[in-house]
Amino acid sequence: MGNTKYNVLFMRDDDTVKRYRLSPFWLKVLFWIVFMLAVCAGAGAWAGYTFWNENGQLKQEKIELQKTLNDASVQLERLENVNKILDSYDPNELQSLLAAVPVEEKKVESTPVVDLNKLLFYKNLMRAGVENVKVRKSGSSLAVSFDLNNLQTSSALSGLAKIELIENNGKGVKIRVNRNDLSFHIQRFKVVRTRFGLPAGASLKDIYGIRLMITTKKGELIFSEVYPLSRVLN
Repeated sequence: MGNTKYNVLFMRDDDTVKRYRLSPFWLKVLFWIVFMLAVCAGAGAWAGYTFWNENGQLKQEKIELQKTLNDASVQLERLENVNKILDSYDPNELQSLLAAVPVEEKKVESTPVVDLNKLLFYKNLMRAGVENVKVRKSGSSLAVSFDLNNLQTSSALSGLAKIELIENNGKGVKIRVNRNDLSFHIQRFKVVRTRFGLPAGASLKDIYGIRLMITTKKGELIFSEVYPLSRVLN
């Protein structure tokens, strides 16, 4: 087996047959040479394609840089011309010329001042407790629910809950709600639920929060607090 040889025949129509005897070793060498040439050719093609793309990008960047440089040169030339003109003027004449140019006064819009004391007004006479306030958006309306507790269980508590929207600018917006949803007569506890539409032209992003107010049947305010939407909106 160690002396195995392979015969390679070359035949032509107009010539005699030529025979070559090759050992397996030289056939393997020939195969690997062809394989390495193919690999080198593939690597060369990939490198050429990559470098060709990079060269195209560099050319484009060069064009853009040249354009930027030309624009900068034009601006620099204009500034040099202005500088020459200014140098040619007498300082006193130049000052008089600048003083004669009318200056348009810009109107500064006054920023509305938000009264935080009014915006964040809080009152609690410890006669009614409000907990678990939740606000849910449904289409163009808001659904509000909260737990109302009678903190003086020795007697019943009757009255009316009121809701007011507070805009980001601190302005309070009255809303239309069903009075029956917010009226109460409780001995200990009640879940209050109501739904109302947003005022015309108002958007939820313009609303800072809601103010809940609890009044007795005589109209006395016993509870008031502002709840930011970022805390109660579900």
